[in-house]
Amino acid sequence: MVKLFCAIVGVAGAAFPVDIDAEQSVGDLKKAIKAENPATITGDAKDLQLFLAKKDGAWLKDDDPAALELEEGKTHQDIQTVIDGEKMKATWTIEDVLTANNMTKRKGRAPKSRQIHVLVVVPEGAVGSASETSRMDQVVQEVHEIHAQTVLTKRKTYVHSKVGSTEYKELLDAFNIKVQPVRKAAAKWGEVKGFTWDMKLSEEKQKDEYREYVDSNIGELLQEEKLCVFGVENTTDILRVVVNGSNIELRGRTDLLILSDIVMESADYALDLPEVRMLIVVKKKVERQSVFQAMSELIALALLADDPVVALLTDFNGDWRFFWVAGKENNTTCVNKVNITNPGEAFELIRQLLKPTDIMTPVLQDPVKRQKLSRVLPSISEASESGGIRESIERYYDIASCLGPDLDMARAVARQVTRSIPTLSYFS
Repeated sequence: MVKLFCAIVGVAGAAFPVDIDAEQSVGDLKKAIKAENPATITGDAKDLQLFLAKKDGAWLKDDDPAALELEEGKTHQDIQTVIDGEKMKATWTIEDVLTANNMTKRKGRAPKSRQIHVLVVVPEGAVGSASETSRMDQVVQEVHEIHAQTVLTKRKTYVHSKVGSTEYKELLDAFNIKVQPVRKAAAKWGEVKGFTWDMKLSEEKQKDEYREYVDSNIGELLQEEKLCVFGVENTTDILRVVVNGSNIELRGRTDLLILSDIVMESADYALDLPEVRMLIVVKKKVERQSVFQAMSELIALALLADDPVVALLTDFNGDWRFFWVAGKENNTTCVNKVNITNPGEAFELIRQLLKPTDIMTPVLQDPVKRQKLSRVLPSISEASESGGIRESIERYYDIASCLGPDLDMARAVARQVTRSIPTLSYFS
């Protein structure tokens, strides 16, 4: 006689023992398992799928993380790996199965206590109504998990200067952003010399020189619009924003801002970003990581600013990359970009982009349309649905703490979460 401890996958509850003769078949074991769980398993015994609960060539221990999750009705990856594998054949004896898998006494691996030996997969629809308490436990557990994910999750912080390819993709997914290039127009431009870098010095040590370079090429327009080119090297977190309705925080600074010239009266005014129009990320050599940084800064400034803004990533010579929020298409936020190699052409585009309205520019084939980021991101705006989800979950917890779990209410909260999955998928 062999004592096998069995566990039903996806149903909360402790493992249960089944005593069976080693010469009996796996089909007989299925009948014994069903007999032990008449209320839980309502289908035919022959439809059960059985798997040896092995991990790394040994029996699954009852204190293994996978076993503990199994008891809670959850499916750990180790369990999923097992049930994705070979099923126990109904025509084999228990001895056949144990021998074929080297799990016999001779091999020192005979089934013992404190182990789980058989995983049971019940066909969909064959779990009975008597498992209502178990299903209640599952729903409540899912609400617990959602509560932890949406209410208690530690805030994820992105530092602009450290955003790499992985973080960049996460941000695009979180904000549902698609970057689309736009076509340039064929035209000739006045010659403007590029900036002369001292390659022995860092960008930081040449900030006054390159700020003056920008100012000297668009100074007339800046004066007309009452704007200025402002270096923000002394304001560490001027582009810090905590995104409403999420656990995302963006922080850091940029190199230059073009904003109201009132900041010349007091540098403290710059913290309020008055009439900010553009940020400029300056690199002696523009690399792929520089693009990630510029996009992160654009997202932050677009959320902080009162009006549409533009990001420019440049070496002030042959590499000028412009980015701006253009609008929304099929629930996707579109960010347009254009790469320019001619400084004269780049400064002409800057002059046009500094105008506060949508414009037609000789540099580009199509009109430049810009939007405030929050207007095309309803899930991140003041009316963010995830905020409502947090409130619903917290309300559920308040009621459950007084009256106990409520299955209908838990389901209602789950439906609300389901509707919002596109918004919350990144944060889960």
